[in-house]
Amino acid sequence: MQFFIILFIFTVYGFGFDYHLKSYSVSKDVECFFGLPSSITKNNGGNMVNTCYVETNEGYVVIDSGPTYSYAQQAYTLMQIKKKLPVRYVINTSWDEAHILGNGFYKEQGAILLGPKRYKTYFEEPNKDLLMEKEISKDAFLNTRLTPLDSYLESDSEIILGHLSLSIKYFKDDEYLVVYIPKREILFAGDMLFNDRITPLTRNRSLLVWEKELKELKAIPWKYVVSGHGIKTRRSALKNTQSYLSLLKSEVQESIQNGDSKELTIEKVTMDAFNEDRLYSLWQTFNVASAYDELKVLHSDNKIKQSKIMPLVIKKEPIKSEKVLPKKVLLKESIVKKELPKKEVKTTSIPNIHYSTFGVALREAKVNKKIVLIKVHSNDCPYCDKLDKILATNRQVKELISKYYEMVEINNSYEFVPLNVMISTTPSFVFVRPRDKKVLMIVPGIQALGDLVEILKEGIEDGHNGGYLKP
Repeated sequence: MQFFIILFIFTVYGFGFDYHLKSYSVSKDVECFFGLPSSITKNNGGNMVNTCYVETNEGYVVIDSGPTYSYAQQAYTLMQIKKKLPVRYVINTSWDEAHILGNGFYKEQGAILLGPKRYKTYFEEPNKDLLMEKEISKDAFLNTRLTPLDSYLESDSEIILGHLSLSIKYFKDDEYLVVYIPKREILFAGDMLFNDRITPLTRNRSLLVWEKELKELKAIPWKYVVSGHGIKTRRSALKNTQSYLSLLKSEVQESIQNGDSKELTIEKVTMDAFNEDRLYSLWQTFNVASAYDELKVLHSDNKIKQSKIMPLVIKKEPIKSEKVLPKKVLLKESIVKKELPKKEVKTTSIPNIHYSTFGVALREAKVNKKIVLIKVHSNDCPYCDKLDKILATNRQVKELISKYYEMVEINNSYEFVPLNVMISTTPSFVFVRPRDKKVLMIVPGIQALGDLVEILKEGIEDGHNGGYLKP
């Protein structure tokens, strides 16, 4: 008991700024601290980024050190309470300040620091002010400093520590690192993915390159993912970034083809399906402007190339025809076989359930005449696991959902249910009418397959009676 009292005093008074960190288990031997879905403020001390630690029998590997020395110190203290092991490596997936400024603390503990080559740019201007120092309080920034890396990566590499192998993939175009642990089926995607907040095209990032890189990520056989920001950890976490970039490209390209100016494009391309995502008002206008600049150049280049292509002229010459007499072929009736009609092969595949963000689900539901169905679950919820198993394996349930619903998944242990719906029992279903975002029904405590099928059918019946499922 005395140890915990001393630890509490050390946490509050030794660190100065208390980040109130709590780790969540994502996969075996993998714990993560999830940042707040906001921008950097004095109140949060820059705690808006996700950091993780991976346990091996020879020590920890830290993925992103966090926004300050104090943040890293507090994360390390919690690691040591769980198991007293040294931190062997710190891998920075990005060069962004919020990901790297805890490096100084871990270097003091003897860790080897790795990161993308672009990290070096900080030392080209040694007197340059850090954004973090301006935005957060002095006690939060205390002891924080830029720390050189031991290795600046510019190609794919691998770390083997104890019983685990960690593959590091280097994305040259944007200079980001992605860490993959095949044995744990987990991918640390860093700023390649964003969820629970708008996707930002910062630092002159290429929309087209990013789309290409996401296809590469999708091809990796991972089951769990941790992005740089946001708490979604399943494969559906990829969909938010992909959907946003795809729609942004499509709408900006259409505007350019119509001859619209940059200012008019910014005004027109509002992408309302995403307007409930956090930081939408901060980034949407910037993203449209950035996409316009990139796609306008591409559009101009294509026009120039098309103008340089000479039309192909084909000279027609008369074709000399020779009369060819058909050969008579006689077949005995016994040899002639009629081709039997091919039997239709019925597919036995069951459609998978796809989860979207609330904004994307609303848009898709409006277009496809469906209901938005929010599945609310929580940590340490055995019935939630049972429900997930039914949703993944039961044919009838999957067919009903695929045909009539757009699904959203929310973990209310650390994220809010859309439309300020309060849920106290999990698992629960929230049925939402897409045209006016009206909550039609809340069903708490689903525990059996029979309940689930009847609930889904009731939602469908209400949808037809209410008119919003009618074609």
